Order: sequence, then structure tokens, then C-alpha cells
Amino acid sequence: MVDEMEPQLPLSEGELLPCGIVIDREGDWYYQGSRMHRADIVSHLCQHLGRDESSGLYIIQMGKQRCYLEVEDTPLVITGVLHTEEREGDKPEQLLLAIKHLETHEPLDRESLWIGEQNVLYCRVMEGGIPARFLRPAYYQLAEFIHEDKEQNRFYLSLGGKHFYIG
Repeated sequence: MVDEMEPQLPLSEGELLPCGIVIDREGDWYYQGSRMHRADIVSHLCQHLGRDESSGLYIIQMGKQRCYLEVEDTPLVITGVLHTEEREGDKPEQLLLAIKHLETHEPLDRESLWIGEQNVLYCRVMEGGIPARFLRPAYYQLAEFIHEDKEQNRFYLSLGGKHFYIG
């Protein structure tokens, strides 16, 4: 049973081989067709996500070994947005993202937002290296900070007294 053992990934130093992993639109991971239930394993694999520059494929890389995985939309999804107020002498007002399968919150890169097909909202995470899709609950949490510029017919994120246009 997949959730009881760690997947034996075909990590290779030469040819880029498939991992046998598929990530669906909701950010759920499947190994050889079975859903991966071990949060610790999925979290560990998420921390080793990357992109192969020559093929454009998403990969898991551990040291020099790597394999590619299939991704239905984005390899990571945003499950929640936490707003932190500006405090004197401390960090400025910011939005922190909860990323499925990762136990930490990451500050939103406000300039990385874009709207995809069917008005789905995306951003870049993990130091800008990986795209992530906002799940519906996270989208609604972020929507509180989004406004329309009717003159430019564009939307922007308003945070800390500044406007960051989306797209």
C-alpha cells in the first residue's frame, strides 16, 4: 500500500526518467495511480521540487539525482492567506501564503500574481521558482485586498498603501 511505504523513485543522474508521480489540480499527489497519504513524504518531496531548464518538466531533485513528474496544472497550490498588520519597528504589512503539504507560511511576492484561464489566480513561490494556484478558499481570502482600477480596466492588490497590478 502506497501510504505505508516510501515510494522508490527512479532517480537518475543521466537520463531524466518519470517518477511515476502525478499531481492533480487540487495539489493531491499520486504514485503509480494511488493517492499518497503520508504527509511527511509528500512534504519532503515538495521541498525538492524544481524545474528542468532544458525540457521545462517539473522534477524532484535530490543531490545530482532527479526524475520528472506529471502536473495537471501547478505543482503547488495555495490553501490559505494570512494577513499580518504593519507593526512599528517590525515587518511591514504582508500576506503570508499557506502552501498545501508544506508546514510553513511564505510571504506573497506581490508582483508575481497573474490571472490564468477561467480567471484562476496564480503566483510564484519558493523564491519565484515554482508557480502555485490559489484554491478557492485562498482566492476569497486574497480577494479582500484586490481592487479594480476602472480607468485602466485592471485589477490590483492593495497592501501597505501601495498598488500591485495583477498580470
